[in-house]
Amino acid sequence: MIKNVGIDIVQNKRIKPSAAFSQKLLSAVELIEYEMFFDKKQQRQFLAGRWAVKEALIKALEIKLILNQVTIKLKDDNKLHVAGITLEDNEIIHVSLSHERNYSVGFAILATY
Repeated sequence: MIKNVGIDIVQNKRIKPSAAFSQKLLSAVELIEYEMFFDKKQQRQFLAGRWAVKEALIKALEIKLILNQVTIKLKDDNKLHVAGITLEDNEIIHVSLSHERNYSVGFAILATY
């Protein structure tokens, strides 16, 4: 059963790639992935996407998050997985992330089973 949803959209050009911003937003795992991008456009899109998903999580969970303690990672099953958030035993979180030229959007669903 769906308990709550969250969505966030980011205009990519509003994100300014910098060491300070990336360290505030990204977990250690995400930083490794981020640092593999040498192109500023790819860095900006990666940061915008992570920002959108984490903001969507804040809205769905109705809690404050320490952004760099949450990891959003694409796994071998080709799905995004969230680490670093404590949920109730019967809760599950689903997230989705999409990019379009100028925008990134994140979506989160908090559900029970």
